[in-house]
Amino acid sequence: MSNTMNIIISVIFGVASVVMFYRWSKVHRKIMIHDQQWSYLRIMVLVLGVLTAVSLVLNASQNTMYDYARIAFTFLGVTAFMALRDGVGEEGMVSVGKFYPWNEVTAYDYSYKKNTVEVYFMVKSQKKDKPDEYTTKVLEFANENKDHLMKFLQINLGRKYTRMKRKK
Repeated sequence: MSNTMNIIISVIFGVASVVMFYRWSKVHRKIMIHDQQWSYLRIMVLVLGVLTAVSLVLNASQNTMYDYARIAFTFLGVTAFMALRDGVGEEGMVSVGKFYPWNEVTAYDYSYKKNTVEVYFMVKSQKKDKPDEYTTKVLEFANENKDHLMKFLQINLGRKYTRMKRKK
């Protein structure tokens, strides 16, 4: 791989990992029930980390300083992504490292899948120029957390339960 490409990849993963670790430091204490650990995206990021390790071993004799920097920043990015989890807590929910207090959630719905419970949260718009817009955040939880999760949502969002149409 060329030095320019190594520098570009290092900068992208370096900036992304700093942002993810910053978000993690702000929200990791607020989550009581975490989302499902092994989603397809998490598995693909882990595969990226394994492929990076393979490139380290296979090209050991030809690696340059830029290759080692790319590998280090890629490992840092993979570690930051694996540490940053979504979930719900007493104060609100976390989606993609962003915290949403319960007063910003206008409605929620859930559906049971084979191995997961999908919970859909309708969140108020954060944009001042479009205050009437809403976004839907979807979190997948493991089935073993189902009873605890449903009781938790009933306590914190009981009156906000609404059946929502889901895209097929």
